[in-house]
Amino acid sequence: MIKTIILHEIRQHIFSLRLQLIFVIIFILFILGSVAYIFQFKSSINDYETFSGKAREELLNGRNRGLIRTGNRNVTTIAVENQNYILPPLKNGFIDDSKSKYIPNTIQFNAFNVFGYSVSRRSGNPYLSLSQELNWYFIVSLILSFAILLLSFDSVSGEKQSQTLSLILSNNVPRSLLLLGKYLSIIISSFLMLLPGIIAALIILLISGTIRFDSALLLEVCIFVTVQILFIACIAALGLFCSVISRSANISLLLCLSLWLLFLIFSPNLAVFSAENLFKIKNSETISAEIKTVQDAINKAAPEGSWSMNGGDPFYPKHELRAKNQTNLMNAEKQINDEWYNMQFGQYNHVTIFTCISPISLFGLISEAITGNGYLRFQKNWNDFHTFQSGFLTWFKAIDTNDPKSPHWYNPYEDCSTTRMPLKFEEIPIYTERMMTIPQRLTKALPEILLLVFYSFLLFGTTVIMFNRYDVR
Repeated sequence: MIKTIILHEIRQHIFSLRLQLIFVIIFILFILGSVAYIFQFKSSINDYETFSGKAREELLNGRNRGLIRTGNRNVTTIAVENQNYILPPLKNGFIDDSKSKYIPNTIQFNAFNVFGYSVSRRSGNPYLSLSQELNWYFIVSLILSFAILLLSFDSVSGEKQSQTLSLILSNNVPRSLLLLGKYLSIIISSFLMLLPGIIAALIILLISGTIRFDSALLLEVCIFVTVQILFIACIAALGLFCSVISRSANISLLLCLSLWLLFLIFSPNLAVFSAENLFKIKNSETISAEIKTVQDAINKAAPEGSWSMNGGDPFYPKHELRAKNQTNLMNAEKQINDEWYNMQFGQYNHVTIFTCISPISLFGLISEAITGNGYLRFQKNWNDFHTFQSGFLTWFKAIDTNDPKSPHWYNPYEDCSTTRMPLKFEEIPIYTERMMTIPQRLTKALPEILLLVFYSFLLFGTTVIMFNRYDVR
């Protein structure tokens, strides 16, 4: 009986104008999104390769030439010169880029400190970066979620108005079985709307040769498709719930649209507003003023001669005072900045907690974890960079310790009082990004997945209880 109900409902959906129009829209969006991503990814790769080549040249020849006192690159100039690392573009961005263009992707560092981060758009026109990417997450979370509600809003209330529901139930069909059949048919119909678009997108990406498909990428695609089924089930349960509690199809549609807007727009923005007001942090101008105040105090308290320098003599006695003062200045700035960065991270984490009331936001967090993109990627690289920086400093001090021509006065900004031994490019420590493994990503996404499943069971369970008491007259 359940099979008959499902097939009947699916047939109705397939021949409905609603599903046909939505199917065409989704299919076109998948094709357009794939073509757009191919051009975007090629451009991002070219920009990144240009930057990498320029960074290598600067590392070899020196960007801050005022640091070079001997006319040649040496261990100290490599250690103290500020470097920028830009995260390379990921090939799984067609699934979900997790708003990466708005998230810091450049980290500034040297051997003594990880100084900060910034956003490098690598675009000739920054206003073009404001456009929405047509990736799979966007299509599923925005277009498909709306489509599911359009398929489900009149599943009960609409049949009640047309007297179809009372006729069906007069045949002694168990109510819970009928509702389950409707629920499963909505899930299957919604997935069938997506499947051709996904297949077409994969074919386009594969034929283009721009994206190299390996086992890891295919696994990400499979996991995303599985998770989107959970998302479809949750939204379908929401649509059925609205249909059962409404007296007419029009009221059910209005309720569905209201909840869709609530989850899509109001909930995320309300979460940001709440986090900004409940967990306030200082702005960049205040932080800059604090750093300047502390550094001015350090300079005033520094012994006389702390700014003296003799570039030709590493053992110049005042170099030790200069190195200590520069270290104190760096540590003071680092302490203030690190506290500020941690407050930013904490505020963002609070926003994600507040948005968990929305199934759409939950799906976004799961998608971000699966692709290893967005904030999670930046946060991992930020933490990994501190480990790398510690090793970079250890490497530098080990070389300096073994150089009898160095006084070993460590200055984090200048090359006046440490080793000037030459080195080859191949000997320089280079940071390499380590992506989260698939098990690590799934572990990260597990709380949101469980919460999404809980919402589905809660909504559908409540719907079943209310439908068993539903007056079909």
